[in-house]
Amino acid sequence: MKTYAEPRPLGSSEFVPIRFVRYLDEEDVFEVEFDTRETYRVMHEAIRRANGLTGRAEVDSVWIDAELHAGFLVRYRDGEWADCAWDFVRESPGA
Repeated sequence: MKTYAEPRPLGSSEFVPIRFVRYLDEEDVFEVEFDTRETYRVMHEAIRRANGLTGRAEVDSVWIDAELHAGFLVRYRDGEWADCAWDFVRESPGA
């Protein structure tokens, strides 16, 4: 079983490039691995809410920002887009 890192308090993380991202459809979460080998899970609903998207669109594709690896983009089958920055993954307001 894979071990996942816990989000840190807001403003306490240092930038680390994203190494790998995948969407786990059956769990409706994104699995994000950083160059430090830490892996985090981000709820799909949290990303949609942060991007002001409503409804339940199907994920079409996911890719990492090519230049800095500082975030990832999600394209939906209905044409909507969402982005997710590294600090949204590594930090949490409730941590």
